[in-house]
Amino acid sequence: MNPLRAKFACYLPLDQSDQRLLDRLSDAPQRRIQARHDLIREGDPVRWLKLVVDGWGCRYKVMPDGRRQIVALLLPGDFCNPDALTVEAMDHAIAAVGDMTCALVEPDLFDTVTLASQALRRALAFDSCAMLGMQREWTVNLAARPARQRIGHVLCELYHRLDALGMVADRTFVAPLTQIDLAEATGLTPVHVNRVVQYWRSLDLLHWHGRTITLPDAPLLAQQCDFDPLYLHMPRFAGGVHGGARR
Repeated sequence: MNPLRAKFACYLPLDQSDQRLLDRLSDAPQRRIQARHDLIREGDPVRWLKLVVDGWGCRYKVMPDGRRQIVALLLPGDFCNPDALTVEAMDHAIAAVGDMTCALVEPDLFDTVTLASQALRRALAFDSCAMLGMQREWTVNLAARPARQRIGHVLCELYHRLDALGMVADRTFVAPLTQIDLAEATGLTPVHVNRVVQYWRSLDLLHWHGRTITLPDAPLLAQQCDFDPLYLHMPRFAGGVHGGARR
């Protein structure tokens, strides 16, 4: 399924006309970016609205000492630069975490699609709220949560976001994420991340083997990490930490 369709359908019902309009965005000319390569760098001019149709990416900033801070993870169905309609140059960089394919959507096409459907405009508003909610939670992560909760919270968020796309099966999802990536997203060292991963493994709340991540009891991990999916603004998860699907 078109991941943008799947995500927007979690916000509100979409009719066939809405779905066809979303297909127009996903069917725009595409660009393939190799893992660990940049899609766009800080300061680059903005020409298109970029939509992830396959793979994972991240938004990041480079510190003066060369360290990278990941400020958001991008999944299929996410707009890499939703501010493309208003800004002329990027104030951060976007890179592929694994191999990633993006649709390059002309601003005029985006305007045409969204102006044609009130439901899509509402879904975009939900999506903006979810994006802002994620930024708030990541800020709380860095500022207030201890390391174990930071790691667990990010994993729970990924689990719910991927579950909404139909990409979780048997409590398992496939991720190109490394422990170094997780360190850069949580303000921890890779060594500290590894210790936390081992801790959650010892409680049988995390299985991480290569590119496969399993949360054997996602609701329990969510309770341990102060995770409530309400900020994702998807009604299917409105029941709080116990609202996530288990398959």
